[in-house]
Amino acid sequence: MELLINNITYINIIILLAGATSLHLGASFLKREKHTKGFFKYSVFMLALGNGLCCMGYSIMSLSPDLRFAYYFRVLGLIGIDIYLMAEILLVTSCLNFSRFAEYFIIGLSGLASLFDIVIFGSKESDTFVRYANYTAYVRLDPYRHLFHYTFLIIMSISMFIIACVWAVSVRFKREKRLVFFAYVSNLILAASTVPDFRIYHSEFNLTHVFYCTGMLFAFIVFFVASNNYMMFNITVNSISKDIFSTLGTGLLVFDTNYHLNLSNEYADKLLGLDHEPHRIRLKEIFELNSGEPLKMFEKATTGDVIDYRLTSKLTNKVILVNFSCKFDRSNQPMCYILVATDLTEENRLIDEAQAANKAKSEFISNISHEIRTPINIISGMDELIRRECKDETILKYAENINVASKNLTSLINDVLDFSKIESGKLEVVSGEYNIQHLLIECYHMFTSLSSQKNQMLSFTCDPNLPTGLIGDDIRIKQILSNLLSNAVKYTPEGGNIQFSATYKERNDNFLALVIQVKDNGIGIKEEDLPHIFENFQRFELSRNRTIQGTGLGLTITQNLVSLLHGVINVESTYQHGSTFTVEIPQQISNPEPIGELTDLDMRKKLTYTNSFIAPKARILAVDDVQMNLDVFVGLLKKTQIQIDTALNGHDALALAHKRKYDIIFLDHMMPEMDGIEVLQRIRANGASANLETPVVMLTANAMMGADKKYLENGFTDYLSKPIKPDALDEMVLKHLPEELIQEPAANKVESNQEPKKSEFIKSLSFIDANAGLEFAAGDEDFYRQIVTTFVNEDKREALNSLLQKEDWANYQIIAHSLKGTALTIGAEDLSSAAKELEFAAKENRIDYIKSHHSDVIDQYGKLLEKLKNALQLSI
Repeated sequence: MELLINNITYINIIILLAGATSLHLGASFLKREKHTKGFFKYSVFMLALGNGLCCMGYSIMSLSPDLRFAYYFRVLGLIGIDIYLMAEILLVTSCLNFSRFAEYFIIGLSGLASLFDIVIFGSKESDTFVRYANYTAYVRLDPYRHLFHYTFLIIMSISMFIIACVWAVSVRFKREKRLVFFAYVSNLILAASTVPDFRIYHSEFNLTHVFYCTGMLFAFIVFFVASNNYMMFNITVNSISKDIFSTLGTGLLVFDTNYHLNLSNEYADKLLGLDHEPHRIRLKEIFELNSGEPLKMFEKATTGDVIDYRLTSKLTNKVILVNFSCKFDRSNQPMCYILVATDLTEENRLIDEAQAANKAKSEFISNISHEIRTPINIISGMDELIRRECKDETILKYAENINVASKNLTSLINDVLDFSKIESGKLEVVSGEYNIQHLLIECYHMFTSLSSQKNQMLSFTCDPNLPTGLIGDDIRIKQILSNLLSNAVKYTPEGGNIQFSATYKERNDNFLALVIQVKDNGIGIKEEDLPHIFENFQRFELSRNRTIQGTGLGLTITQNLVSLLHGVINVESTYQHGSTFTVEIPQQISNPEPIGELTDLDMRKKLTYTNSFIAPKARILAVDDVQMNLDVFVGLLKKTQIQIDTALNGHDALALAHKRKYDIIFLDHMMPEMDGIEVLQRIRANGASANLETPVVMLTANAMMGADKKYLENGFTDYLSKPIKPDALDEMVLKHLPEELIQEPAANKVESNQEPKKSEFIKSLSFIDANAGLEFAAGDEDFYRQIVTTFVNEDKREALNSLLQKEDWANYQIIAHSLKGTALTIGAEDLSSAAKELEFAAKENRIDYIKSHHSDVIDQYGKLLEKLKNALQLSI
């Protein structure tokens, strides 16, 4: 002890320096770990702060000759001890999975206890200070205050021991166990340093502060070293930056302010082909850039903006997304430029493949739509001619069946096309004013015939207060109702009941919710199948329902249409008892007048046609590369007495348009050599043309979404979809004909129906299926002779031979397509099949097949023409 007293001044100075060093270590640690989240970094800093304040406070107290200052520095040392204890609790709790509340509660309670300890034990009444020869010490004055301090230390120690035990049990990794072990060692050292203060060793000279400070100093060193070795403190921005930089799966490049490459990671080297390139190269040597572009990129980054560029590597030819940014120093001056490079090669490949697949699908749908709709157009057109001109009730019933079948086929095609549009997100809503009464009655009438065929009772009720005029997409609403009614008719057995009702829910003065309900007592839906009822291509109980036609897309399309119209659809069903579908669609009110009671539901569409107008002074030009389409067009407008000129190609159409003024021009889209769009552009480009302002309507079988907009953008006045609906054609003509040319028709005369006479002409056509051709001509032999004559006169052999020599496969495909259809029309099925093979060979670029079979088909075609010419001459 004498040795200690003799060197107390040096000891105090050492303790003072150790305290200052501890403060410096704590501040450096906190600065280094400023990006680290959590309390751990603050707890280590508080350990250093507590140890530093304790050592500095007690050492200066001992050195101070002024007892008043000695007291203040002793209080500072006491504060350091309490901070150290608080830091230990904070550190241990931050390593445990305590809840945020529990963590704050423990820290808050410990802090409050430490505050009481400072106030009570740090009071002047607690101790008295004595100045010895070369140091100052304190002597106990109030034993109760010391008792409070010892109690505080014991409670804190017990609490810390309990928390530490929980910590020791919960740790899983060696590094954590190592930290727990050193924490115990640190606290044992700290506890041993308090022994002299309990007066276990008695001495006339009080040097307990030396033991306090020395013990806390060694405890801090043990804990600080353990904390630095603990992995959590190794995971800092500085320590992991190199690992991240080298192993990151993204290219990183760092350029200096002279725009030279200073640093790049391994991924960037491989991505950009820099493995064998020297450093300090320029940006232009890495990417394909024009002169001056690199400088603009660096200058733009200097403004603080982070910009993305799509660049191509010079060495690897890969497409790279480069994120360009600038790092600034404390003076806000550019320090370096950081480029993050991401490989887009695979992404671009997948995008290209997806776009190609989508384009192929769109082209396929467009082509298949044209292929299928063209024969449907002819079937529907010819059937309409039969219904207009024939008076035989039996034949009219047959014609009506053809009409229903063609509509069903068109409906199936529309389902597939609509599903494709929905998948691609291209199905649009076109709102307009409509009469809800007309829409509901039309939907009802669409299914009365089908339901009556199955002896079903189709009933319709409507709220008489439902407003007459609404604003919405009536086409989509009609499609929704048609799908629901179609399903009800399909899946309700013979003799069943189907109830179709319409009502509404009021929302405000301008809007309502249109509520449509279709209820049947059909086969119903099993409970386990209900969640899947709106999925694609779902048809349940196929063994039972396989005779029912459909694609399995009707309800899927219906649900998507309802969602598109911002509505909801619900289904309730009991197996073997029936189903109820309810649809609610928001609509705007345009005419609030109630529709009242509907009394005309038993009206049926007449089987015979009555023309609604005549226009004998009107002149129309119709252009189509298929003569049969022109025949149907002319036949549909026959009773209107309109003067109709026809053209089979764009050049003839331009010639006719140059000669005379037309009131309307109808142009087909897909024609060889010159399509409808080019014909229109040439008509409009001729400033001296008499048809410069003539309405031009596009005839199209292209059902793809957006085709209508394309035609209007290209300058067409309007468009008419194929197959042409008679009513739609009449409406289109009335829409664009000048009013002064339209007249009311005279009373329609009832013409007698004469049985067509068989002639030698039909018998002479034994080499083809003349009956099929005659049936296509609605049994009219004169009309069939006209079709055959047209087929003979339109000899396509020269055109096919010429296109073969030129290897113009696009137009070769169009001519073969035309020959396929016209041959089938007259009943020449063999030639039609041969032409079809040539058409698809051209479409699929199978040139070898065309060259090896072309001559055979031309010979077959020529022999058929000779036979047809002979048959026509013999029948004159």
